[in-house]
Amino acid sequence: CASLPPCASLCLPASLSSPSPFLCLPFPLYLLHPLPSSHETKHSAYAKADLAAGGMGTGALQPLIERALFPSPKPSRYNPELQNLIWIPSEHKDKIPCTFFQNPLASHLVIYCHGNAADLGTIYYETQGLASFLKVHVLAMEYSGYGLYEGTPSEGVINKDLGSVFRFATATLNIPSSRIVFYGRSLGTGPCSKVAAQLCRKKTPVGGLILQSPFTSILDAARNISSLAGLVMKNCWSNDVEIEAITCPLIIVHGKLDKVIPHKMGTELYHLCPSTKKRLLISETASHNSFHLFHDLIKPISKFIQDFVDVKENLKALAVVIPSTYVCVKAHNRLSGAVL
Repeated sequence: CASLPPCASLCLPASLSSPSPFLCLPFPLYLLHPLPSSHETKHSAYAKADLAAGGMGTGALQPLIERALFPSPKPSRYNPELQNLIWIPSEHKDKIPCTFFQNPLASHLVIYCHGNAADLGTIYYETQGLASFLKVHVLAMEYSGYGLYEGTPSEGVINKDLGSVFRFATATLNIPSSRIVFYGRSLGTGPCSKVAAQLCRKKTPVGGLILQSPFTSILDAARNISSLAGLVMKNCWSNDVEIEAITCPLIIVHGKLDKVIPHKMGTELYHLCPSTKKRLLISETASHNSFHLFHDLIKPISKFIQDFVDVKENLKALAVVIPSTYVCVKAHNRLSGAVL
């Protein structure tokens, strides 16, 4: 079974009348730039989301919340010599570390965004396996502040970085957008839904969207654990808003035993999505951190790609060559030019 490291925990009051004064709130997600108050409508919140800025939580709690919600593995679980590691230009001065796995039979590229408490090292064999079993190329992206990527994680930075990775795939690797599939797991469903929705709104063809253990919003996931989460948290990554713009093929995979992000959130997103090519799989045996690799992931996702994504007969294999300038060792956030 594929699994993720344990989620970070933030202790919050379970309720005012709870017999236990505190409840540990596990987060498979980052809390990043806040959205407006929950009293506003979702769509007005969406319109203002790109303008939102500021801290997470309030007052003295902010550092505690940030540490709990950004539990990047320390030290990094990989080094600059990691095989298949490439560095993609971002909109800012930093380069984005990514791993790229090729499959000679691949006709599509999957851009993968990992879950919380993980980095490219911890998901290395998971993404390598996806490339092998799904017969796709896989480009996995790191988050700012995680692994070898210096900086501070935020919703805005991660969304922009995913956009940069997408543009690298289309402009530098010359991969048609219609052959690109976004795959987000847990936290990663936020940026994947956001960027895929932006592309769909612009009528840019998208190969598909895969959401594994998705949340409706960060705040909804937190409130599932503690009804008082809204007192110290603000919202971000509203997947329930973004999903309404998704017109590309969609598959949602969720575990019925998921206690972190209830499977009802995945079901809600499925019904909100207007795409005519969509599927929902609720695994009876999967939890948040444990899925059966073949039965829960490979088999249904392969069928999804075959039925909805790879729809053209005799679609040629997608040959991809990474320019040597992107395959290098990092030294103080700069490209050294040394080819691995």
